[in-house]
Amino acid sequence: MKNFLLVLLTIGCGVILFFGNMYWQDRTAVSSSNQLSLAESKPDSVPAEQHAFPYSNWPEKAKVAYKAAVESGEAFKLAIVGSTALGKEENGWSVQLKDALEEEFGSTLDVSIFQWDTDSLQFVNGEDVDEVISLAPDMVLYEPFALNNNSVGVNAEDNLDSIDIFRRKLMETNEDTVLILQPTHPIYGATYYPRDVGKLKEYAEEKEIPYLDHWKAWPSDESLKDYLVDTQDTPNEEGHSLWAGYLEDYFISHQE
Repeated sequence: MKNFLLVLLTIGCGVILFFGNMYWQDRTAVSSSNQLSLAESKPDSVPAEQHAFPYSNWPEKAKVAYKAAVESGEAFKLAIVGSTALGKEENGWSVQLKDALEEEFGSTLDVSIFQWDTDSLQFVNGEDVDEVISLAPDMVLYEPFALNNNSVGVNAEDNLDSIDIFRRKLMETNEDTVLILQPTHPIYGATYYPRDVGKLKEYAEEKEIPYLDHWKAWPSDESLKDYLVDTQDTPNEEGHSLWAGYLEDYFISHQE
């Protein structure tokens, strides 16, 4: 009798273990299925390319043109245009920005630097502008010779007219060109120059042209001179680094 009960107990334990194992496998399968279903149904709220390419701050028109260029296997062309304040020959902010952009975007972005020691009227009415136009750039970062204009007596209204001319010439070659404006670096102790730059900013807002106000990144007191050469004509090494940092934060951003 004792042996019989022992056999029954053994059989019972086996049955319990068998059905318990089946129940556990069934629950695990349901859980996995639910997790897979949730993963498949989770919306992709941010397009994949916005994670891959750090252009979140760019004007919308430039984003569209850039993505189209990438899809077609062509390089998106950015032209950096302005006065000797660009520091092209001395690892200035323009060179630092170009290096940072090409490191980030690789062969999908082609950056060209155009620098002249001139004023805005001579630029748009001479042969220099043709060099930029011949590139047919997709986007132009333009420093419209504001400090040079102030030095040689080109008034703010004439400067704004020259920007209109430059913009029109760009559109005639590439109607989708995006123009971005920025002032030359600030200088210490100036009176009329800041007023001219203020009019440039107002013009950009009125014309709905993106305006990069890097002046707010510079010191507003006498320590500003620590970022400029003695004549204040151009930034020094620290000034170029400051200017480049501001622009890199704009052109290279993964946030949406």
